[in-house]
Amino acid sequence: MNKHMKLLFAALFVVIIVLAAAIARFYSHTDKNVYDGGAQSAIAQKLGTNSNGDLIFQDSNGLYGVADSSERVIVSPEWDDLSFTDSSFCIAKKHVHGSLLCGCIDYEGNVIVPLIYDSIEKKQINGFSFYTAVSHTDGSYVLYSADFSPLFTRSWKNCEYDEETLTLHTDKGSFLYTVTPMGLAMKNAKLYGSAVKHDFELDITSKLLLSKLTVPMIEDMTAAAGKYLEYAFSGDEKYLSDIKTAENPVFTTLFPDEERIKSRKLTGVPDIFLYSTRSEDDVPHFSVSVTAETDLVYTDDNNKNAHMDGKYTAVIEFSGSSAGELKAISGGFRETAPEYPTPEPEHPSISENSDTESGYITGNTDGTALPSVPDTTVPPPTENIY
Repeated sequence: MNKHMKLLFAALFVVIIVLAAAIARFYSHTDKNVYDGGAQSAIAQKLGTNSNGDLIFQDSNGLYGVADSSERVIVSPEWDDLSFTDSSFCIAKKHVHGSLLCGCIDYEGNVIVPLIYDSIEKKQINGFSFYTAVSHTDGSYVLYSADFSPLFTRSWKNCEYDEETLTLHTDKGSFLYTVTPMGLAMKNAKLYGSAVKHDFELDITSKLLLSKLTVPMIEDMTAAAGKYLEYAFSGDEKYLSDIKTAENPVFTTLFPDEERIKSRKLTGVPDIFLYSTRSEDDVPHFSVSVTAETDLVYTDDNNKNAHMDGKYTAVIEFSGSSAGELKAISGGFRETAPEYPTPEPEHPSISENSDTESGYITGNTDGTALPSVPDTTVPPPTENIY
C-alpha cells in the first residue's frame, strides 16, 4: 500500500469516527426524554389531546404522562395530574412534602414554572389570555402570559377582573389595568401611605403619567414622601436613610431658619399629588406634592408662646425611568416662612384717679388729663324767711 492510499484510509477512518460520535450524541439526547418503559405498555388510559395530536395518558398506577401522535411516550408518567395549555406546555401537579402542588412543564418533562402553587388557572379578558397562579406559602398571586412568561416581576395580594379590566392589589394599594387583545395598560393607581401616624392616599388617573411609571416606582415615591415628612417635622435624618437618593441631595425641614418657631407638629395630610416635571437632562423627572396641615408653637411680638394652624406644601423631586434607577433629588417646602398673625394690643388697667364726690373720671386710659367739665348740678332751693 503506497503512501497516498494510507492517507486516504486514515482520512476515511476519521470521518467514520466523527459520524459515529454524532449519531451516538443524537440518540443519547433523544433517549433521555423518552420513557424507557416502552410505549404501549405505559398507556393504560388515554385522556385529552392537543392540536398537534399529543395526548395525556394514565399508566397502570394512575400517574399521568404525555405521548406524541404516534403514542410514543415523551413525558414519563410520574405526575399526579396534567393538563394542556394553549402553548407547548402542561400544567402539572405533584405531591411535594405531603402537599399537592402545581407548576408547568414542557413536552420533554422539563419544569418551566416551579411547583410552588396551589393552583394555576387560565383567565381571558377581552381576548387576552393569561394564567393566575396562587402561591402555596402565602396565597399571593403571580400572573403569567399565555406562553408562561411572567407578566410582572412581583406577586400580588389579590386580583379581580371583569370583562375589560383587571385590578391587582398589594398591601400598599391597588392598580387598575385596562385589558385589550394586545395586553395590559395601567388606568388608575391608588397608593396608601402615612407620616407621623397620619394616613394619606395618592390617586393617579393620568394615563400619560401612568404610561411612564411602574408599580414599584409609584410605591417607592409614595413611601419616600411619607419618610420626608417624618424628617421635615422632626429633623431626624434617620428617616432620610430609608430613601434612595441621588448624589448630594438637598433636603430641608419645615421653616429651618425661623428662630421664633418653638415646635412643629403635623396634624394631617389632606392632599398629595404625583406629576412629571421638566428637566435639563434626558432622564425623566417626577415630583410628589404634599399638603401638610400643621400646628406651630412660636414666640409672638409680646414674647409669649402662641399657637398657629396652617397648611404648607412640600415637594419631593425624583429622577429615573425605572425602579432601579429612581432616586430622590430634593425635598423642601414652597413656603419659606409662615404668615404670623398680628398680635392683639395689650390693654392696661383703667386709672383709679377719679373724683369720688362728683363721680367723674379725672384721667384718660393713656394717662392724660380729661378736659374740665362744668358743674351742672342743680343747687337745692333756698327757704323763704317770713
